[in-house]
Amino acid sequence: MKLVVFFVLAFSILFVPVEVCTQTSLAEKELALSYYCDVMSNASEPRHRLKAMEEFNTQFVSILAEPGAYDYPFDSLKWISKLVPDDKQCRIFTWEVNASPDDFRYFGLIQTREGKIIPLTDKFRDAEDLSGSEFPAEQWLGSVYYNILTIKEKKNKTYYVLFGMRRENRFENTKLVDPLFFTSEGEVFFGKPVFRKKEADGQTTASHRLLFRYSSDSKVTVNYNPGMNMIMADHLIARMGRLPGQGQSFVPDGSYIGFEREESFWNYIDKIATDIMETAPRPKPVLDERKGKKIFGN
Repeated sequence: MKLVVFFVLAFSILFVPVEVCTQTSLAEKELALSYYCDVMSNASEPRHRLKAMEEFNTQFVSILAEPGAYDYPFDSLKWISKLVPDDKQCRIFTWEVNASPDDFRYFGLIQTREGKIIPLTDKFRDAEDLSGSEFPAEQWLGSVYYNILTIKEKKNKTYYVLFGMRRENRFENTKLVDPLFFTSEGEVFFGKPVFRKKEADGQTTASHRLLFRYSSDSKVTVNYNPGMNMIMADHLIARMGRLPGQGQSFVPDGSYIGFEREESFWNYIDKIATDIMETAPRPKPVLDERKGKKIFGN
């Protein structure tokens, strides 16, 4: 019995420090990495943001390659997006760096449960046929992802629906809904012809992704509504922009469109709500006699 106890204690002494050492090492490296993450996101000088970006991008890839990194949460990296799908087969990191008022740069990494790290290279501005093409990781449509859905298809196939946002310039932003899937060889592709819309001529078209470009001073919602089992988005209309030098842009009109899931597709639904505004939304409420509103809204 004493011999058994001895071996149990010896095994515990050997095993526990290795795990603790790994976690401590990752925690120490994360602390240093969080400094660069903060600077690249919040520094007032563009040159400081870009220098911190270079350090962060290099060090983050190196840390993710270490043993135990897949299960480490990286909670101190508060300025980047960290998404894990329901099946926990991978996790996706995305972040944005503001290099100048009209230069926003996007970066991303996918880490699989098996330990593979896949860099995402932003080629949004060079891409053609955005709605009708698949793109590999080397031609990623860069954005910061804020939500992810896990979609199970027949024959045990899975793909993920990503919701992302990118700032094009000081005047316009884009939100996109982009499917992601892995091939049998483990390669990553974005885009899948699952978004269907019946056109006026009766023909049905299928898009690989959804894109919504809108004025940067507007608040636009594009997300999944679990209660309705539907992707919902603000319906956008063209209006002259309010920002100096902006020109025409798109703003929400108070109604919504949707894509309802049916088997392997998401089918377009027009005008979920029809509370259409007479004029484009304004940053602050306009209280005038025509509307009969007082300062407290009664």
